[in-house]
Amino acid sequence: MMTKIITFSVVTVALLSVGVLAQDPLPLYPDNYKILLENDQVRVLDFQLKKGAKERLHSHPAAVTYVISPFKIRFTFADGSSKIREGKAGDVFYSDAINHSPENIGDTDAHGILVEMKTQQTTGKAGTESANDFLTAVTFVKGAEGKDEELKSELLALSAPTRAEPGNITYDLYQSPEKKNEFMRIEVWRSPHAMEDHKQTPHLKAVFERPQKGGRRPKSAL
Repeated sequence: MMTKIITFSVVTVALLSVGVLAQDPLPLYPDNYKILLENDQVRVLDFQLKKGAKERLHSHPAAVTYVISPFKIRFTFADGSSKIREGKAGDVFYSDAINHSPENIGDTDAHGILVEMKTQQTTGKAGTESANDFLTAVTFVKGAEGKDEELKSELLALSAPTRAEPGNITYDLYQSPEKKNEFMRIEVWRSPHAMEDHKQTPHLKAVFERPQKGGRRPKSAL
């Protein structure tokens, strides 16, 4: 089973909370943004911008974008400046908190997944923890067509033991409703060190040490 894995990790530092944004795009453009998952650490959106469409100025916190369909978008910012960004299917990029007005000037409808970061304060055994120390990892996994249930079972098998790790806060799996062989996993760790400890756990090592099914060759990018 051929599988492509792309991982994007970011340490959350002084990020804006989605809840306090004055111009959240969801109520402005409900047809363009759909919530796939939301918790205290992230909000995951499926976004689309039709060819020739334009949105007025709105805000996003720091976010990771995964491109599903290629696009060419002109972004106009609050100071009047603008920038054209092009993306191809499979591209992953990070952006800081921003106010912008996007216009699709390409030949196709834009489509992607937007993972917005949040901040929070949590109290643990050692006292108060700051979200500034947290590390969020977003992993995109693409398996062979027709092998989605096999891949899903393999990915879900990691959920329970990973969530039981003391350094883990969130470990969620999302399956594309349109392309069943494509998955997105969101992990939030208390620190980069906690994630490194996770890489040494028996349950994760077992996944990489067992014989690869159907010639599966994971590929990761950090």
